[in-house]
Amino acid sequence: MKHVISGISGLDEVLDKGFTRPSTVLVAGVMGTGKTTFAMQSLFNAAKEDEICMYITAISEPIAMINNFMSQFSFYNIALMGKGNVKYVPLKTDQIKKGASAILDEIERNIEIIKPDRIAIDPVNVLTSWMDEGEKREFYYNLFTKMKRWNSLVLITGELSEDEIWKDEISYIADGVIYLSNERLRDKRVRYLEVLKMRGQKYLSGKQSYTITDDGLDIYPSLHPDTRKALAYEHITTGIKGLDKMTNGGFIRGSNILISGGSGTGKTLMGLQFIVDGAKMGEAGVFVSFEEDPVLLRNNASRFGWDLEKLEQDGLLKILYSPLSQLEVNKKALDIKSLVEEVDAKRVVIDGINNLKAALLDDLSMNEYISILSKYFSSRNIIALFTNETSELMGSSSVSGNGTTAVMDSIILLRYVEIESEMKKAISLLKMRGSNHDKEIRELVINKKGIEVKLPFTDYSGLMSGSPVKSPSQAFVEAFKK
Repeated sequence: MKHVISGISGLDEVLDKGFTRPSTVLVAGVMGTGKTTFAMQSLFNAAKEDEICMYITAISEPIAMINNFMSQFSFYNIALMGKGNVKYVPLKTDQIKKGASAILDEIERNIEIIKPDRIAIDPVNVLTSWMDEGEKREFYYNLFTKMKRWNSLVLITGELSEDEIWKDEISYIADGVIYLSNERLRDKRVRYLEVLKMRGQKYLSGKQSYTITDDGLDIYPSLHPDTRKALAYEHITTGIKGLDKMTNGGFIRGSNILISGGSGTGKTLMGLQFIVDGAKMGEAGVFVSFEEDPVLLRNNASRFGWDLEKLEQDGLLKILYSPLSQLEVNKKALDIKSLVEEVDAKRVVIDGINNLKAALLDDLSMNEYISILSKYFSSRNIIALFTNETSELMGSSSVSGNGTTAVMDSIILLRYVEIESEMKKAISLLKMRGSNHDKEIRELVINKKGIEVKLPFTDYSGLMSGSPVKSPSQAFVEAFKK
């Protein structure tokens, strides 16, 4: 057995180096999931590497119609058919009606002539639709027995739902099973690929999202963190006056920090200031925004004298933004990884993780996604800031509302408080793993230089509610002034 490329973008990573040959892989799914495109893409990309490929179809479509349909994809090169690297073998209706033995004989006859390295049978259901369960079982057994003698990689597509795939005999006989789905997620549909089995090799478990583009199927494997590098315990300046004091010297290298608060409390600004401060010291950063596009970010930063465009030109900053309507979370994670490694980032800001809810199934998926990202950042000893917007403007009854707090090393809470009929901003450090920290609630101000943390609100209590009252000692003092 040897490893061969799958020919599908991203699939080799899922399959740990691609398919093995000889083997038989069932590619199953309902209509519209891209099974035929998968098969063709694999064949033509393998043919470019000088493999001899054979496409067997039981759908009575002329080759001209297939050419018209497939010519929209960049991988489809009709010259490879003329060269002989891809052979088109249609099984005609009269051949199929002659029975299972006639079908097998016709397939074997062509294999003996062509001697292919890779074969696609698309779709297998048409061959067996007229058979009863006993005949179908016998046909599959004979087909797969013969396949093992062909010394080829055989891809078989099947029109099967998720329930049917667990019951169909072909799933048990095949060496590998890949299931393609097209699931509804709120107001849109998302395509997923899942490897259900792959005999004799490792693979990534779970659903991997994919899209169908002009290049065919593009699969986005879920991010898997590397082993964490050894690093001495180290505090790194936050770049925010007063916050270093609260954190006992700055954030800890390799930690993940959640900044949570209502709209306008300064979460995005705090992230930008942290990134800009790192750039001043030569530390590259990546700013990932789920809310503000790069033009708006650069414009807002310029008000504080920060030239983000210059930092981008100098290779010290990468900004990544996706409109929520186009957000594909697995792809976004891979894009983040690519940018982090491109600039060797030491600081990362993920701004607006609350927006991920629209692209994930539930809070559990949200927690798992943030956990994967945070573990990846930790594995590279990156300091990562995650901002989360809460619905509460006054006080905060929930820090995140999505279960992400458990995976965070530090939690910073920003909120509005009303003091003497004036709205002020407050900051508190709820948690900082591995370090002592300031437990007081301090005032946060935004001036022309950015964010600054001021003195604690020592004269008031009840700040967490958003409507503080004077502390008993202060009330006593003021009572005697009257």
